[in-house]
Amino acid sequence: MRVYVIGFISLLCTLVCQGVNVEDQEVKLVGDKNYQNNSSLVYDGIDISNYQKDINWDATVKDANIKYVYVKATEGASHKQHRYRTNIEHARKRGIKVGSYHFMTTTASIQKQFENFISVVKPEEQDLVPLLDVEKRDGWTIKQLQDSVLKFVKLLEDYYGCKPMIYASSNYFNNYLGATFKSYPLFIARYSKNEPQLSYGAKWILWQFSDRGRIEGIDALVDLSRFNKGCGVKDISYKPKGHHTPKPTRRNRGDVPRPKPKEKKEPATVPPPPAKNNASSGGNRAEKSEAQKRGEENARKRQKQEEEQRKKEEEKRKREEEKRKKEEAKKRQEQVNKNKEEEKKRKEEEKKKQEHDKKRKELEKRQKEEEKRRLEEKAKQHSHAQAQERMRQEKDNAAQNDKALQAQRDQQRKDDLEKTRQERINNQRKQETASSQNTPAESRPASPRRRMGNQSSADNEAVNYNSQRRNHARK
Repeated sequence: MRVYVIGFISLLCTLVCQGVNVEDQEVKLVGDKNYQNNSSLVYDGIDISNYQKDINWDATVKDANIKYVYVKATEGASHKQHRYRTNIEHARKRGIKVGSYHFMTTTASIQKQFENFISVVKPEEQDLVPLLDVEKRDGWTIKQLQDSVLKFVKLLEDYYGCKPMIYASSNYFNNYLGATFKSYPLFIARYSKNEPQLSYGAKWILWQFSDRGRIEGIDALVDLSRFNKGCGVKDISYKPKGHHTPKPTRRNRGDVPRPKPKEKKEPATVPPPPAKNNASSGGNRAEKSEAQKRGEENARKRQKQEEEQRKKEEEKRKREEEKRKKEEAKKRQEQVNKNKEEEKKRKEEEKKKQEHDKKRKELEKRQKEEEKRRLEEKAKQHSHAQAQERMRQEKDNAAQNDKALQAQRDQQRKDDLEKTRQERINNQRKQETASSQNTPAESRPASPRRRMGNQSSADNEAVNYNSQRRNHARK
């Protein structure tokens, strides 16, 4: 049980360490060769190598963001980029500031790597300080790595008359380079949306924030970089101290002797012994011939050994070259596979995004339709309410009009009845007057006031009409 617990703790520690050293991989710009970087994307320069193949500089120079270009010149002790000279000349011809960098390896001496770099990079062709790319630590301790990098940058500083810039990832710098190189110009790689954070109070000038950029005129993916706040091309411009002329290498200064030229080896011969007398001259000649034969045989053996050694070295060099080519092909294939995987992921993300947008649009459409139905229902209800209100007002108006008309009719009927009654009374009075003149008093009819109980039909009609109106109002 204790063994399992210890193993689990070790595995957990390993995963934590790996998680600490892994760089963020968030900034990705993926697209086809005609992809145009987003206009809001801020970058100030790029770095290129043989991986970018042939570049259409007439198209690349149109990118106003590009203020500088770093071109890979060499790697290790012998590798030279065959497109370096072409890229440097075309970029400078079109007014782009250029600089050169060396990829440092752990399998060759620092002196030989330095000599390989200066054999390609001429000071008069540089606009920017030289750049040392440090990414590997195979088999070296941190002390060995720091001593080797320090030796390399000192050689560059002596030869070019300026402090070179150091390229490394943020984790690599914090874990391996540290305080020893915090005073040097730093070019930090961190593929993330967040700026690099360096230890020991170090400040970076350039930040390589993506290796997935697309630049017009370049078919392959390109590293994109930007300056720190307050920094610019002036901070990495190549300005040798005074009227500096490149210093000779240590080998030229004499502190490390030049290798002696190979001397042409003559067949070894044994000088004949001095002749003592004529009697022994025959024996001497035989001994001389035998010694000469032995010397020639030894010379042939040495020559054969040297030839075999040269063949072995040539075969070894070919094997190393084939191995290097295979590794490069493997890296390219891995990069292609990685690009395919990222392209696949990007397409899946785009598909998910499209589906999400589709669902969102459908939801918005449903919401709009519901809002439209709600507004229509509200308008319908409002219209119905208005219609009801209008009908009620019309009904009230009609009732008022009917009431007024009925009142007018009642008044007219009353007036007519009153007029009729008055005429009847007048007629009765006339009749009474006439009869009183012709008839005696005893035989005169009673006064109308005394005959109120016997009203006329017109009076009865008015009473009946008023009773009907009261009954109708109750209903």
